[in-house]
Amino acid sequence: MAIKRMAEIAIDGFVAGVDPSEIMVQQALRCNAATVQARRVTVKPGSISALPYKDESFDRVCAIESFYFWPDPIAGLKEVHRVLRPGGRLVIALEWSKEMRNPKRQVIRLLAAKMGCPLYSGAEMIEILTAAGFRQAQFQFNPGPSWFGAIGLK
Repeated sequence: MAIKRMAEIAIDGFVAGVDPSEIMVQQALRCNAATVQARRVTVKPGSISALPYKDESFDRVCAIESFYFWPDPIAGLKEVHRVLRPGGRLVIALEWSKEMRNPKRQVIRLLAAKMGCPLYSGAEMIEILTAAGFRQAQFQFNPGPSWFGAIGLK
């Protein structure tokens, strides 16, 4: 659905998705059939460890609720850096962070630990982005119960 929404916004652009699950790739292709047929959208199987795109292919990259599952965050961010054009922007959207103010934050922290999902602080995200080569790294969050964003420029 995120790809569908991005394609609605980027009317003159091209939207590409990558997912390690072939089932999710097929679902995304079906959901976006019209824009896939119009060659405005593509979804490929792949991993953050080896994105199936050439160097400097994109102006923007986003990761929505997936960063917790990256096997090596710095290596994954270096791979994102590779496919971004100079001046390109990365946005990582997270619902869970060490700064979360969700009333159920203790339950979420336990669930994240059980699932093996690391929770990062804003300072840690900035450090990771910088280590991967991003500049002007930022961490922004809504003071409400959810949604955080890490941002970096190539």
